[in-house]
This record gives sequence, C-alpha cells and structure tokens, in this order.
Amino acid sequence: MATRNFVPRSGSEGQLGTVEKPWGKIVADTLIGSISGSLTSTGSFGSLSTPGKITAGTLSTTNITASGDISASGTVFASKFESAGDSGETISFNDNLNITGNITASNNISASGDIRADGRIFEKGTSVIDHATAMAIVFGG
Repeated sequence: MATRNFVPRSGSEGQLGTVEKPWGKIVADTLIGSISGSLTSTGSFGSLSTPGKITAGTLSTTNITASGDISASGTVFASKFESAGDSGETISFNDNLNITGNITASNNISASGDIRADGRIFEKGTSVIDHATAMAIVFGG
C-alpha cells in the first residue's frame, strides 16, 4: 500500500508543525507552491540548503553571496557592478565588451592589439590635431 497523503479539509489552510513545535527538517524531492517568511520571525525561512539545484520562475532577494561560480544562460542585469577582489586582480571577459557610456581610468590602459576610434583621441594638456596634421608634422609635410 502506498503512503497516504496529508490533505487539509479545504485549500490554503493548515500547516505542518507550529512555532512552539517546528519540524526539524523537511526532506523532499519536489516542493510545489509558495514558500514565504522573513529572517526576523520565529517561524521563518531563514536559510535554504540543498544538495541539488533550485529552480524558480522569479526570485527576489536582497543579497546573494556565493563562494563558487555564478552562471547564467541569459542576460545578467545590474544597476551597479563593482569588483570585490584585491588590488591587481583581473576581471576577464571572453567575449566582446560593448560600453555605451564613458570609461574612466586612474591608471594606464593597455592593449595587445590596435586601439581604434571613430573620433579623435584626446590627450590632456595638449592641443588636439587630426591624423593628417600629425603625419604632416612628423614627416615635414
């Protein structure tokens, strides 16, 4: 005979355990429905530990801390990005990096290939000249 289900008399009522007598652990293959709570209430859902993966349609949280990799198959949106690494560490991008705003650097910018610009490249404290004028000056034209 299969294990019997715990079924409430009506939908959305009843609970497992109480604030005074909570269950120690819930072990399940699948959880269906809503999980809610706060970090400050006694009957809270203060932490979640799973040996597998968590799948959610939409996940809202204040902070996410990871000690390993975070990967995404879609776009990662951020209103602010900051490296938490130590000075001298490198952030690597394996694809193209398109920036629609400004780039500000307080140290050197280097490249192993050409640096190309559709407009002029300005050097602080010097007069601005175009490529043709610079070549004329260099080659006495």
